[in-house]
Amino acid sequence: MELYRCDLVLHDYLFFATTERGKVAETGPFIHNYALTYALGWATSPWRNEEQLPHYNEELSQVGQRYATPARLVGGSYLVSQYNTMSESYSLSKGRSIGYPDWGFIKGFRPGSIFRFYVISSQPVEFPLFIRLGKFMAKTRIIVTRANQVQRSTALNSEAKREGSPVLLNWTDLAPAGRPLVYDIVASALPTRLVDNPVFQGVIGPYLSATFTRGEQDKITIDLPLQMGYLGANLCLSW
Repeated sequence: MELYRCDLVLHDYLFFATTERGKVAETGPFIHNYALTYALGWATSPWRNEEQLPHYNEELSQVGQRYATPARLVGGSYLVSQYNTMSESYSLSKGRSIGYPDWGFIKGFRPGSIFRFYVISSQPVEFPLFIRLGKFMAKTRIIVTRANQVQRSTALNSEAKREGSPVLLNWTDLAPAGRPLVYDIVASALPTRLVDNPVFQGVIGPYLSATFTRGEQDKITIDLPLQMGYLGANLCLSW
């Protein structure tokens, strides 16, 4: 089984409306794993929809034996921009309102900001060099690091596992028996709830333990539960 650490480096401004407060639309410090799956080209949706309803069950079943976690912000900064689409022409009568905002502010991430997510796969994966993200299709570089050592483990009861793991997970994708006991809820995460800093002490597992190294001093070990899959189906454990 393969495990990859993927860093997303923005080459453009990233914006998507996570929360809307009055005239301000803000981008959250995360990228949902369903959005990442579509951006990577693992799942596809039709160009024309007769109804505005998602079809995650059908489209995410195309992914096969691989899974991407949500991406959390590693480093970066915001930029607040103002837009104004109000017409300056004279009108004798009020036109029809279509429900779009005429002016407001958008809060997005600057180029150079970095997001990180992980990919579990039964076979080696070829990643694209760039993908497009967000409302304005921001060009984003993918830097992939393959885990040097990957092994399966069971219960994580060590002293170190009492602290939260630096990974973002999708609560709906986790099987009930593999869900953490302690975690931080990410507010305004749609279409499903995301949890941050999960603590798996006391949860039997199994887990995929991997070590990433960049030189002799930079060594990071991470543990990901194998009882997860898109919408709770096709769990990584069954591969």
